[in-house]
Amino acid sequence: MPRYQLLLSFLILILLGALALRMPGCIPEGYELGWIDALFTSTSAVCVTGLTVVDTGTKFSLGGQIIILILIQAGGLGMLTISNWLLVVLSGSRVSLSSRFILEETHGMHYRIEPTGLLKRIILFTILSEGIGAFVLFLRFIVDYPFPRAFWLAVFHSVAAFCNAGFSLFPDNLMSYRDDWVINMTIMALIVLGGIGFMVFSDVVFVLNSVLKRRTRRWFLAWHRITLHSKVTLITTGILIFAGALLVALFESENLMKEMPFHQRLLPALFLSITSRTAGFNTVDTGQLTNLTLLLVIFLMFVGASPGSTGGGIKTTTFALLIALFRSRLFNRPRTEMFGRTVPESLVAKAVVSWAAFIALVLIGVTGLEYFEFGFASHKVSSGSVLDMLFEVTSALGTVGLSVGITPTLQSGSRLVLVVIMFFGRVGPLAIASSFIGQRHVLRYTLPEERIMVG
Repeated sequence: MPRYQLLLSFLILILLGALALRMPGCIPEGYELGWIDALFTSTSAVCVTGLTVVDTGTKFSLGGQIIILILIQAGGLGMLTISNWLLVVLSGSRVSLSSRFILEETHGMHYRIEPTGLLKRIILFTILSEGIGAFVLFLRFIVDYPFPRAFWLAVFHSVAAFCNAGFSLFPDNLMSYRDDWVINMTIMALIVLGGIGFMVFSDVVFVLNSVLKRRTRRWFLAWHRITLHSKVTLITTGILIFAGALLVALFESENLMKEMPFHQRLLPALFLSITSRTAGFNTVDTGQLTNLTLLLVIFLMFVGASPGSTGGGIKTTTFALLIALFRSRLFNRPRTEMFGRTVPESLVAKAVVSWAAFIALVLIGVTGLEYFEFGFASHKVSSGSVLDMLFEVTSALGTVGLSVGITPTLQSGSRLVLVVIMFFGRVGPLAIASSFIGQRHVLRYTLPEERIMVG
């Protein structure tokens, strides 16, 4: 299969989506959707971001909402995943090494599952997760809406939540349901399931199944049978979720949550901590958060979800690996170590490059937005805008979808910058680079060493 298939599949889907959104029947009568807005919406949906320049629930008819949902689902699963699955099933041929590599980059390979079974199980896992989520949401929405409306709201928000896209059919996103435990817990569960990746879920299920069948007699021994990747993902995800929630509750204790008793702060704080890492739904007004909370959310958006998931960011394992690298150097260890294992230097290098690439893209994106919004105006004219731009770009690159409210007010040039940033964030800087560079043979020699001063 072509080397550029990953880029082309997403580009073609985005362009087709933009064309479809401008078709008659996709927008209400009397409203006109511009090309840039159509491209922005399509990119945001395919890249499962959730940033919007027009309100999804009111500026798109049912036909337009269905197209957006299809784009979200296709982007969440990945066009390449579907095409590889069809190729294997229809032709019955073995997966090529290049296809196996892309599968590994997209979903993570697992020694217990062959590529054909992997793709089938991913699709089944997606259908079951979204189906159960939609059923629970429907039982709640039917209380407030008639059957057809409740059914559509449940399906749309379930798919958007599992795919970690922040699109909502409500004008205020989910702010009206800030204290609703059913909707909040369901959306959060779908976000976490979609954000940890299928391979981690499969690994946990495999180990639990072994415990239930008494292949492993003691529960604490089951933890040692989980792969290093799953351990790092689960622990890092748990720490980020609960530490983030506690910090949100602390930073907003004198602001949005000032009048709330402590127990009422837990749900919105936990929701913001989970959704900040890649989903983009919000139950509080993001633009009213304190600067400390905004900086925390920027950090969570930058880290993002886990490899092989529907989310973006540098990924939880990359963040954990960078911490492990720092710890190993701090204690003068020759190699990077995690959970009693040595991590290959090639993976450490990949984590560092990924982290550096994301920082570079954030800086480029902020520069682009500042230029199109303020040009060469003095700092006094644009004072206070840097944090807003940084938040917006990080949200786009991390395919999150949260905004402090400036997205609809951005100039056309700024919107195109975010389109490019969202595309890079979804496909991944390393995947784009490898598509253009191609396969490189490992060199059998190294150049002479010479030291320079560092620090």
